[in-house]
Amino acid sequence: MSEAVVKITIDGRPVTARPGQTVMQAAAAIGINIPGLCNHPHLKPEGACRLCLVEIEKQRNLQPACTFPVAEGLVVRTETPRIVESRRFALQMLFSERSHYCMVCPVSGDSQSSDCELQRLAYRYGLTHWPYAPDYEKAWEIDASRKYFVMHHSRCILCRRCVRACNQIAANHTLGVKQRGARTMICADDDVPFGQSTCISCGTCLQVCPTGALVDRRSAFLGHERDFTRTRAVCMGCAVGCGIQAFTRDNQLVRVEGDWASANEGLLCAAGRFEVVEPRPPRILKPLVRQDWRLVETSWDKALSHIAARFRGAQAVAGLATPRLVTESLAALACFFEEALTSHEVALLYGDAPPSELGRPAALADLRAADCIAVIGGDPLKDQKVVGYLVRRARDAGAKVIVVDDAETGLDKCADVHLELEDISYPSESPFERLRHTYHLRAGGLATLKSALTAAQHPVVLYGSGLSTTVCASLRAMPPKVRFMPLVVGTNTLGARRLGLQTRPVMGDAVYVLMGDDLPNGTPPPHRQFTVIQAAYRSSWTESADVVLPAQTWAERRGHILNVEGRSVAVTPLLEAPPGVPADWETLLQLSMRMGYELSMDAISGMSQVV
Repeated sequence: MSEAVVKITIDGRPVTARPGQTVMQAAAAIGINIPGLCNHPHLKPEGACRLCLVEIEKQRNLQPACTFPVAEGLVVRTETPRIVESRRFALQMLFSERSHYCMVCPVSGDSQSSDCELQRLAYRYGLTHWPYAPDYEKAWEIDASRKYFVMHHSRCILCRRCVRACNQIAANHTLGVKQRGARTMICADDDVPFGQSTCISCGTCLQVCPTGALVDRRSAFLGHERDFTRTRAVCMGCAVGCGIQAFTRDNQLVRVEGDWASANEGLLCAAGRFEVVEPRPPRILKPLVRQDWRLVETSWDKALSHIAARFRGAQAVAGLATPRLVTESLAALACFFEEALTSHEVALLYGDAPPSELGRPAALADLRAADCIAVIGGDPLKDQKVVGYLVRRARDAGAKVIVVDDAETGLDKCADVHLELEDISYPSESPFERLRHTYHLRAGGLATLKSALTAAQHPVVLYGSGLSTTVCASLRAMPPKVRFMPLVVGTNTLGARRLGLQTRPVMGDAVYVLMGDDLPNGTPPPHRQFTVIQAAYRSSWTESADVVLPAQTWAERRGHILNVEGRSVAVTPLLEAPPGVPADWETLLQLSMRMGYELSMDAISGMSQVV
């Protein structure tokens, strides 16, 4: 059967719309721009700003296009003299409410460069002055208590996009409004400073703000959007692999926004949006070799030859790698150890990947559609934040949330059911083994869990590591409609596991550590007789190493990662690497040649294709 359609007319043009669409959506589909400051395509329409008013035949008054549904035979006009005058008046009222001093606003510009939707509409409708001047004696607050962005209440137009984004997209429910009339203001929680509120700094409100009311600290005054190169890429902060829009200029990463067209639908956490553009330690641009108790610059040839000589003289060489690397880099390291060094002593610095054979894999879209979500042995609001936000969004939409854990988690407050996991780990003298736990859910809990998942139409299970064989067997026996998502810790831990790399102790009197742009975060460096660190930035680890090799950052790499959905995601370079800083696999190829083994790119590609 053909899909139902609704035939309407907009500005004399016949339009075929879909049932449920609004007039604004139908007009946008054929390239007709109806202005609207409170409207955003990823938020539920509210019809508050009155700038989208249009004429509709058989309707006495002008109607808001963002909320008026299409109907068969509808005749719409979007730009008549009556409409233009109405929009001009609405704009004049908006400018009169606050002291919109455009000359000092970072999003302000001319008619071609302005990033402010309010200012662009003022240009569009010929506002040359303000017939209703604002009260310049009133001082509007500036809230700079948040680390990454600032709220200028003088530029706010009360469109409430930020409030709706906090509720509908991030599902955090921090923002609201206080007072009434001309004194209405955006507030957080019980009217506390934003930095002291429950704000999670996801930045969704910042991305949807149509004016300069919310301003990013890092990118303010660094240029208009047309001055930047915008690139679709993937966040390397965790295993979710969120889609991002990266803004670069002069080979510098200036700003990151969520990609509305990706699986995360524009939603990011603070790490993926803001921390990636924060200042980093000094960059390592040339190889360093320890001489007379200090690190001195040397050539690549001398550094690699020195490493090869020491590795040949070592009894055993161990390898460690961060899971923030692309699969191609991890495959090169695994090939180098297995082929050139004939060693299996290579592992991840950290990371955890639960078994992935419990059932049909879940995608992020399944979380949005789920009516029952069970979180077992993991805390997504800590390690996979966007997944946690989507769980809370599903809870707002009516989904039942079941939390199964032995400790407090970030999702406890929104859980309908709590079940207790028991730690049944065996005693061990090994410090490393003591970090590994085995968790069990008793038969009564398993019955409750199965009953809830069986009763749901679209159930999803999020699960962490360490579940007992009984719990895993029970999960495998769930109905086929249940979908599973492993709560992987570490960006590309799944890809590393498929290459045979996991977090474990490694033995050797020499060690090669491929850190990339990861930082040690207070963890002590490995103590061996000879230590090589390949890293992008200086740290306590590089300062204690015998040889330091430069590495590329996440924004300079090309390759792939395997995310929590089990999906291979392409990593696109955003910046050009500094001269003399090769890709990780190139460094390992050169080192293998000096070890007397010609490691080929074909071998590395063959291993990475397994993932």
